[in-house]
Amino acid sequence: MCFRYLYLLLPFVVLPLRGEEQVSDASLLSGAMRTSGLPKEKESVVIPLTPTFVGLTIQANIDGKVVNLILDTGAAATHLSPKTAARVGLKGRDFGGSTIGISGGRKKSQIALTGHIKLGEAWTRNEPVFITELPDGAGDGVLGLGTLADWDVRIDPASNTLTLFPAGKALALEGETVLPLTCEVENPIASANNPQGLRRLNLSVPVRIGSHDLLAIPDTGKGGALQMSGVIMNRFAPAAMKEALPGLVSGIDLTGHISTKSAKLPEFTFGPDSLRNLPIDVLDAPPGSDSERMGYIGLPLLRHYVMTFRFSERELRLKPLGTVQQLTRTSTAGINLDPNNVILSVVPAGPADKAGLRSGDQLLEIQGRSLKTMTPTEFAAFKQLAPGTTVKILYRRGAAEPEEINLELVKQ
Repeated sequence: MCFRYLYLLLPFVVLPLRGEEQVSDASLLSGAMRTSGLPKEKESVVIPLTPTFVGLTIQANIDGKVVNLILDTGAAATHLSPKTAARVGLKGRDFGGSTIGISGGRKKSQIALTGHIKLGEAWTRNEPVFITELPDGAGDGVLGLGTLADWDVRIDPASNTLTLFPAGKALALEGETVLPLTCEVENPIASANNPQGLRRLNLSVPVRIGSHDLLAIPDTGKGGALQMSGVIMNRFAPAAMKEALPGLVSGIDLTGHISTKSAKLPEFTFGPDSLRNLPIDVLDAPPGSDSERMGYIGLPLLRHYVMTFRFSERELRLKPLGTVQQLTRTSTAGINLDPNNVILSVVPAGPADKAGLRSGDQLLEIQGRSLKTMTPTEFAAFKQLAPGTTVKILYRRGAAEPEEINLELVKQ
């Protein structure tokens, strides 16, 4: 679900604001302005998050209508589905090409201007959003960082809360590690082809594969713990690539399924933690794209930290929740799939093999959920089930009628 290119807008004309509200016209990254506010008596606003198979969702009020959005730190603008936009009363208009770049692909989109977006007691006004066809499971849309950019943003998966502080005012937490937040900004000038003066913004933090340093995007919209391109893996972890298995389709964004391989990194360092044998999705990234040179850190890894994004200070603060090592103890059914959910191979004597599944069988459902509409986070959730858990599988062999079996997960 990561929107690979992050768009912000130049300032819009803002209506007078009520005197009882504190107004922040915080400058973000070379002049992209947001108009926002908190109640004057509040030093912060806490908003509940709801964990779902899709990810962390938040309830917002857009122009008087309640919508449920996926919290996506890989998107710098808020995106709504056409159905949601119509319900809210927004009409989109074309902009400089009318496409959004996503993981090297393109998706048709339109831009619209909201009167307000309210997140609990926090608000923004004259907020631009994109109206974009979203994949199944995305619900009403995604809340991107562009809507949150005036504040310090703290995401706490332990308490399932989002806390907004005035820019630069989030207090440090005991045990935090501070990572530099790299901000790559392009500043296009308003023109006939770009009348809104859109700005493109990429956010990333340093990570390490073994002894090799590189950048990765902290992206709560990604369903895999870690995603790297084949170019990066062949360069920095060739031994892991030689042992990579084909198939697992665990990356889905607006362009549809991303073909991947499944591998394990001998050593990966993120913030305070060095993880061994971390499951990783190897992305078939388009040549020359940003996805080819940068990695993605997804929600299954990020949810093991309290994350505080301090945009004005260019830093991401991480407080470990003490559970990150669980990522290296995932469960498996012993199945390798292709992008169409057809079994490429089964692990000998593994759960799938014992249950009678064979190469060429097509998986249709897991626990009653269709694989055609299953999100990456849903798929990853099954790998986090405890070994010994019984999972119900619906599959089809050739032209025969679908059959249902139960298999018991084992430690990967």
